[in-house]
Amino acid sequence: MNLSLKGKTAVVTGAAKGIGRSIAEKMAESGAAVGIIDFDKATGFAAQEEFTAKGYKCVFAAADVSNYESLVQAKQQLVDAFGKIDILVINAGVSRKHTIAEIEPAEWERVISINLSGSFYTVKAFYDCFADKKPEDEGRIIFVTSGSGITGTGGGAHYAASKSGQHGLMRTVSKEFGKNGVNVNAIAPRVIVTDLFDTLYPTEESKEQLMAKIPIGRFGYPDDIANLACFLAAPESSYIHGQIILMDGGRTL
Repeated sequence: MNLSLKGKTAVVTGAAKGIGRSIAEKMAESGAAVGIIDFDKATGFAAQEEFTAKGYKCVFAAADVSNYESLVQAKQQLVDAFGKIDILVINAGVSRKHTIAEIEPAEWERVISINLSGSFYTVKAFYDCFADKKPEDEGRIIFVTSGSGITGTGGGAHYAASKSGQHGLMRTVSKEFGKNGVNVNAIAPRVIVTDLFDTLYPTEESKEQLMAKIPIGRFGYPDDIANLACFLAAPESSYIHGQIILMDGGRTL
């Protein structure tokens, strides 16, 4: 299956590095113009330069997803640049692996404000880009959540609660936008090899213990998530709606 996003414009939050960067690049490779949103201006502009050097149409817009007004400004910048937004990938997030006893109220508020409130603010900031769409416009909203929102494990109580909240938000958004033909789904990875992987699993023993829990016998990588995101963004996925797709190599069987 040769998926094409030619003629589409995609916006990915938290896209300067990691999973978001992989999603943005895969969508650009598939023909989409790509808007990158991130709070880190240095890595954001670096990603824009690298994408542009490869011949991709890319614009970076700086925004903190926990700040609604900054998202509104970023949305306007990208609409001015592209004229329309077809695909919105809500990926920005933060994790702090602490026990309940270790989590201070300020840390709880930060994780919730970025992961859950930030997801709502992103939907709200881009609402008018999707509210008037028709089925033939093939609009797409994709949440990148976590298997922790299903299992309650990993990342701490604040992380699991924020990701479970994203699932409820995704379902509500899917009901509201379904009539417009905007497909809304969530990708829920568990452990993916990113910059944080070695911090979470610093020894070979810890990695081996994790691998023993994964039936397919390998770790997941950002490209795995990006491949599914591109499928969910493509016309071929039009009958998939309101779903949470767990990506963990069978760990949660």
